[in-house]
Amino acid sequence: MSKMETNKIYHGNCVEKLREIEANKVDLIYFDPPFFTQRKHSLTNKDNSKTYEFDDKYSSTESYLTLIENVLEQSKRVLKNTGSVFLHCDKTASHHIRVVMDKIFGRENFQSEIIWSYKRWSNAKKGLLNAHQVIFFYSKTQDFKFNTIYTDYSVTTNLDQILQDRARDENGKSVYKKDENGNVIFGKEKKGVLLSDV
Repeated sequence: MSKMETNKIYHGNCVEKLREIEANKVDLIYFDPPFFTQRKHSLTNKDNSKTYEFDDKYSSTESYLTLIENVLEQSKRVLKNTGSVFLHCDKTASHHIRVVMDKIFGRENFQSEIIWSYKRWSNAKKGLLNAHQVIFFYSKTQDFKFNTIYTDYSVTTNLDQILQDRARDENGKSVYKKDENGNVIFGKEKKGVLLSDV
């Protein structure tokens, strides 16, 4: 095993390159595999001087999932116990990939299904417009590192909802927390709303 250098790009087959990394050394992996579109993709730069291509064709669903499983097995090996993996995919194979991720990382280490929603111009397709992709977030263990991110409150949020503490009543309904004299208890300063999975 070679020592992994920081701030360096490793070019090559991802499974082979992952095998070169020592176990339990990586904090985070972002895996953006081919989407199993069963076609060749091509992109030319602005002045048409260079073309970039990759072949996203597989003999079967099983051969595609073998690639995904091999990368995920090596990903789990190199991740620290506090590490996480984020896998980016679309509707084509996401249902298959989720099963493989459960197998490798365990269902208990599934953290989120992040929906990356984006704007697209409408087309002549029959049915609903494809306007999102998925990023599966799994941790190696339950001891994963996560830096919480907050977003601003909506402009329609009532100030009392931000300032006042909440509790659950006997029916499980959210109510304002009160002291022994019936006065509403003000909460600590809040940082905003937790970042959502959309």
